[in-house]
Amino acid sequence: MKKNSLSIFVLVITAIVFMAAGCMKVVKQEEVQKAAEPSPAVQPAEEKVAAEAKKEKVAEQPIKQEAVEADAKGEKGPAAKIETKDEVAELAEKQSRLLTIYFDFDRFTIMDNMNPVLDKNAQWLKKKAGVKIQVQGHADERGTNEYNIALGERRAQSVKKYLVDSGVNEAKLSTISYGEETPADPGHTEEAWAKNRRVEFVIVK
Repeated sequence: MKKNSLSIFVLVITAIVFMAAGCMKVVKQEEVQKAAEPSPAVQPAEEKVAAEAKKEKVAEQPIKQEAVEADAKGEKGPAAKIETKDEVAELAEKQSRLLTIYFDFDRFTIMDNMNPVLDKNAQWLKKKAGVKIQVQGHADERGTNEYNIALGERRAQSVKKYLVDSGVNEAKLSTISYGEETPADPGHTEEAWAKNRRVEFVIVK
């Protein structure tokens, strides 16, 4: 009797051990599955970030496209309208008179597109033996008065040298600088400033 009771006890213990092991295995499988699944709180946040990044890329496209189209058309800023002087050279030839020379910002060297205008001015001066010219340098309003006076003088001297090198008698030419004091355009825009960076010619005799 005792032997049968012991056998039954052993069987019951064994069954309990197997059942406990099975339950633990099920619990571990459920934990592994939960860990593999994305967290509901994290997933929407990631989707939101991705959507915002996509919107930013779309928002950038029109700006970049406009820049590409502008480059393809060769469009430039407002100063480009003033610095394109091929038509001025043609006007100088037609009217046979001295025309204004324009300069880049904070520069006193002659721009390449001003050479045809100066060449026409030199031809006109060489034909007028008794004429004397005052070469007047100007600057835009940016910078101090002293600096702009000096810049205007350098521009006038640069133009004078070009004319002398082109065969004009130096005795016919004098220079003066007005700096920013006598603007051709009183505006405060890039276009106005481009008009004011100039050298003009005045007949003094």
